[in-house]
Amino acid sequence: MGPVKLKPVRKNYIWGTEDWMLSRLHEGLEDIPLLIKIITAREALSVQVHPEDALAWELEGARGKTEMWYVLACEPGAYLYYGLKHRISVNEFQKRIQNQTILEVCQRTAVKKGDVFFIPAGQIHAIGKGITVAEVQQSSDITYRVYDYNRKDGNHQRRELHIDKALLAADFMPPLAGHHPMGPRVQKIGYSRTLLVQCPHFVVQLYEIEEFMEEIVKDTFQSLLVLEGQGTLKSPYGSMELSKGDSIFLPKEAGACRITGRLQILLSEV
Repeated sequence: MGPVKLKPVRKNYIWGTEDWMLSRLHEGLEDIPLLIKIITAREALSVQVHPEDALAWELEGARGKTEMWYVLACEPGAYLYYGLKHRISVNEFQKRIQNQTILEVCQRTAVKKGDVFFIPAGQIHAIGKGITVAEVQQSSDITYRVYDYNRKDGNHQRRELHIDKALLAADFMPPLAGHHPMGPRVQKIGYSRTLLVQCPHFVVQLYEIEEFMEEIVKDTFQSLLVLEGQGTLKSPYGSMELSKGDSIFLPKEAGACRITGRLQILLSEV
């Protein structure tokens, strides 16, 4: 099996849209362990937390959710919530959810294009209004909302909160990482590579191709998300034109691939 160009799956929500660029909804990828999205937040998302694997299996019979964001665009003054300002107790957390003051202890962070946020399971977070991110996450839909701005759904009912489960999932701590790449920008012949996030569930790198790069796919699949530019991917299976917005699945059988052109590519793998 050679490289495959995937068609995005659009999902509409009360706050904006998600385009699923690599997912279990794509034919032949039903067991894929990663979910890669483009999230466009016209309004702020709920303040939420995701469980780690053991708790998720216990409560939901599914894997947990660790994720990362790479900021693609944002309006002037845009911000998001990234962890807590300081450690709090379980009792304070519960009371603040109940009296709707949880935002007072959430860490509000201004964003700019190119920022990187690593969000391990257990960390409180929320994407803010006017932000577009590429999100790489474990393939899981488990989200526990703790605050949702008193918004109502299509039936004019306030959207459900998941307080009891959030109390089990949250770590009540500030973030351990900043909002910058985990590794330096490394210049190679024809391209540069920056390690954005590395964790037990995935590795995400930013490739900035000036002329060409060669990639040998081995051991696991790779996902290529073209963020900017255009070029050509050549493999033993033929050639494929690349342009902004393309999502390419490289199975582990793809072998040696060569990309030429001027592009920015988000490369993700397990």
